Order: sequence, then C-alpha cells, then structure tokens
Amino acid sequence: MSLKTGRVFGTVTAAKEHFTLILNGQELKQAFAGDDLADICAIYEDYCAKTGWVLPSSPVSFYPTHDRGPGYTTRCYGVTFEDGTTGNFSLEKALRAIAA
Repeated sequence: MSLKTGRVFGTVTAAKEHFTLILNGQELKQAFAGDDLADICAIYEDYCAKTGWVLPSSPVSFYPTHDRGPGYTTRCYGVTFEDGTTGNFSLEKALRAIAA
C-alpha cells in the first residue's frame, strides 16, 4: 500500500498499526502537523476518491476525536474543512478501501 506522500506499507495491518500509534499518541482535538498531517490527509483524500465520497470543501486539519453512538464510544480521526464543517472517519475502513 502506497500513499501519495511516498510512505509505503507492506500490508494494511502495518499501516493500521502505524496510524493507530499516531492517533493514540496525540491529545484529543490537538491537530496533527508535518509528515503525520500529510499522510493522514493523503489517506482521507484517497479514501474519499475510492468510495466516491464528495468532500464538502478541502480538508484543513485532522485531529483525534471520539465517535459516539448508541452503546459505544471510539477514538477516531476527526477532520475540519475549509468551510468550517467537521466530520470523522474510520482509519480501518479508509485503509481497506484504499487497498481494495
């Protein structure tokens, strides 16, 4: 699996382990920067392209957040767009879609 940033992973599992460490190593709501930001943005944009998801506007930041639903809370990647809207995404779903 290759990202447009040039980072290469031998397997989806290796990529997931790498990005899970990044996700869990950052405080909630604290934006990623540098190479981590570039790699996360590449995953998100490739994921959206592979699944046909139309972006509301360009992503400007990514950060750890919690996704909550009935009976669960999970740590995931959050995204803020140029137009001020926010969202989140599942790293595992993104990596599997890119690899498919």
